[in-house]
Amino acid sequence: MSFRVEEQFADHIPALKRFARTLTAAPEHADDLVQDCLERAIRKKSLFRQPSNPRAWLFKIMHNLHRNQIVQKRPIANSDELERIVEPPQQLAVAELKDVRTAMQLLSKEHQEILMLVAVEGLSYKEAAQVLNVQKGTVMSRLARARDHLRALMNGEHQFKGEKR
Repeated sequence: MSFRVEEQFADHIPALKRFARTLTAAPEHADDLVQDCLERAIRKKSLFRQPSNPRAWLFKIMHNLHRNQIVQKRPIANSDELERIVEPPQQLAVAELKDVRTAMQLLSKEHQEILMLVAVEGLSYKEAAQVLNVQKGTVMSRLARARDHLRALMNGEHQFKGEKR
């Protein structure tokens, strides 16, 4: 039985969509980014090294594609459209989800990316470092700062650049 890495891609599409929404903050651009990522992955499958994590590899491709799109100044919709993609649960959960979403949008892109990869998608620090092309220690420090900043925002402690904690 031969191993076909593309057979594993379908399992990772929901996670890719979540990460794409974090990167683009627009459903239609997120879907395009997922499709571009999967197309690139299939074309470059020979570069995938077993027993590497295919999800981390796909995230790395997506992150690089997104960075390239930014460099090319491809238009990306604003994050207000994110409100329309979440189907609300019950009343209290809706309010809490909206608070988290609002706080996440106030974070820097670097903090949004690291929280999505590690806290939501469950990538290891090493895998996240590979996706973002940074050192493992950078992932750890960004994640700690992102969590602190998100916690402060959720507690109503709005901290802006230049302010001391």
